[in-house]
Formats: sequence, structure tokens, C-alpha cells
Amino acid sequence: MTMKTNFNTDRKIIMHLLFWVGYLFLSVFVFAGREDFDKALWISVIQIIPQMIIAYINMEWLIPAFFIKRKYIHYIVLVLICFFGLYLFYEFVLPELFHQILQPPPEETERWMRRGGRAGTNDRPFFNPFRRMRLIYSFTQTLAIFFLSAAFKTSQLALKREKEASELKSENLNSELKFLKSQINPHFLFNALNNIYALSVIRSEKTPDNILKLSDMLRYIIYDCNTDKVPLEKELNYINNYIDLQKLKDDQITGIEADFNNADPNCQIAPMIFIPFIENAFKHSNIEDKEFGWIKLKIENTTERLIFEISNSLPKDIATKDKVGGVGLENVKRRLQLIYAEKQNLSIDQTEDGFYVVLTIRIGES
Repeated sequence: MTMKTNFNTDRKIIMHLLFWVGYLFLSVFVFAGREDFDKALWISVIQIIPQMIIAYINMEWLIPAFFIKRKYIHYIVLVLICFFGLYLFYEFVLPELFHQILQPPPEETERWMRRGGRAGTNDRPFFNPFRRMRLIYSFTQTLAIFFLSAAFKTSQLALKREKEASELKSENLNSELKFLKSQINPHFLFNALNNIYALSVIRSEKTPDNILKLSDMLRYIIYDCNTDKVPLEKELNYINNYIDLQKLKDDQITGIEADFNNADPNCQIAPMIFIPFIENAFKHSNIEDKEFGWIKLKIENTTERLIFEISNSLPKDIATKDKVGGVGLENVKRRLQLIYAEKQNLSIDQTEDGFYVVLTIRIGES
């Protein structure tokens, strides 16, 4: 972080130096058309110094302290004070400063200070650095530098705020995603443990296999889900284990159909996207009802899109049960919006005898 900050600071200094050096050369080029090079260089340097001071006072103090905080009256008053100080500098200090540095002969000083033209002529020089200098020209230059510095600083602050807002939004999204992923239904885990415990009591041969499945699921939740994307194969493995452990409730459950034949195991998706829909299906389908309970699950994908479909039966006494959906579905809806935004389409329909979910995700685009 420190190296990056130092790099940005160095780059900023270099950009400022390049601008002022370029501006100095441009000024020398303009004055060199009427004066010798040394004089043109000194005129340019002496004139640019107060312009630099005004520019940096504006950028580093006036804009951050007053303009950005919408203290416009204070800002305008201080700007006028700065320009009045600049006028005093141009009118009284600059001529003496120029005289002390270049030390022109008396007749040259008389020419520059009183007549304002070249010796023996009535011509006016392009730039008069003394009391009769062209203040309008100098102030026009300074005003241009002033507005340029204001535009540069305000755009710089706007970019900084936009970057900070973007970083804050990213941090908030990451925090929210972590929170949402942590809202995995714990009831299933407790039920699975109870069922495995029951198997262990009767010393069933299925006990070790189901303990291994539950271990794989916990490993997936704790470790694999910390990444933004996982291979679809891991998600499918979790779903298969989830279904198998749900079947421990009753060996006679037969109304579950799962089709993953057309699912590419290497497809990258966000973890735990499908689980809330599957949990919801098992919660409300009354799958233990061998005659009327059913769940149909299908996952398939092409190179461009992934399609998740799940439907389940709804018993007639659903009104006595918890409301269909709840926190789990709201959780996954929010995650879909955060992760896939406009790349996903979720359709949820409910009829008298069934609940239907179709989720389509575009995966072929970055």
C-alpha cells in the first residue's frame, strides 16, 4: 500500500513539473519573438512564480476548504484578495525585482518605465515588465491558470470521491455477501445429525457413509464457499449429499427426481446459489407423503447460460405451515442481484398443487 501511495505521489509531482516546464517554454517562446532569450527567460520565470503561487493556493487550500464545502462567499472573497495581492505584486514588486535581476542601463530603464516602447520609436513592446506593463495581459494569463487549476483540482477530487465510493461499495457488497452466505439453514444440519445418530444407535451400515457425506458438506460450506466462484461439480456434490441425507427421514421416499446429466461440472458459479430453493422444496413439499409428495430438480447448462429448475408439490394444508419462501429465498434473491445483476433471470410461480422455480444465469459473458 505504501509503495502504491509513493508511486501515485511521484507521478503527481512529475505531472505538475511537466506542466510548469511546458508552460515556461511556451512563455519564453512568446517573449523571445520581441526580446533576446535571456530577457525572455527571466520575464517568463518572474511572471510564472506568482501564477504558480495563486494556482496552488487555489488547489490546496481554497477549493478543499471552501469551494467543496459550498462556502462560496468565503471562496469568492479570498479569491479577490489573492488577485488584489497579485495586482500589488505586478504593480510594485515585479518591476523592482526585474530591475534588480537584469540591471538594465539607465536609458533602458527609462525607456521601459516611462515611454513603454523601444528607444527612438513609438512602438510598444509585446510585454512591459515595469509599472506600465500590460496588466490585462498578465491577469488574463493568471486567470487562465487559476481556472485551469480549479478544473484540475475539482476533477481530481471528483475522481477520488468516485474511487472511494466504488471501494466502499465493493467492501459493502463483500461484507453483505459474506453475511448472506453465512445464513445457511442450521436446522438441516441438526436434523442430519439426529438422523445419523439414529442410524448409529441401530448400528446401521449406512452410518459411516452418511457421516462422510455430512463432513463433505461442512467442508464445502466452511472452506470452498469462501471463494467468489466454485466449479458446478462441487455444488452438485453438495446437492446430492443434501438429498441423500434428507432421505434418511424415511427410506420409502421415492418422489424425488434429479437430473444433472447435461450439467458441465467445470462451469464456474457462485456457491450456495441453488441450496435455498432446494431447502424450500423439501420444507414445503411434504415429500414424506408417498402418494402426493414430489420434488423435481434439473440443472443444465451450455457455454452461454445455466438453467436451474426445481418444482415441488404443495399439500392442501400448506396454510398451516410456514409461509413459502421466507428468509432463505429473500437471501438468494439478494445474492443473485449482487453477484449477477442483469445477467440472471428468476421466475417463481405457485399454483394450487405446486411451486415452480426457474433460474437462468448468463455465464458466457465476463
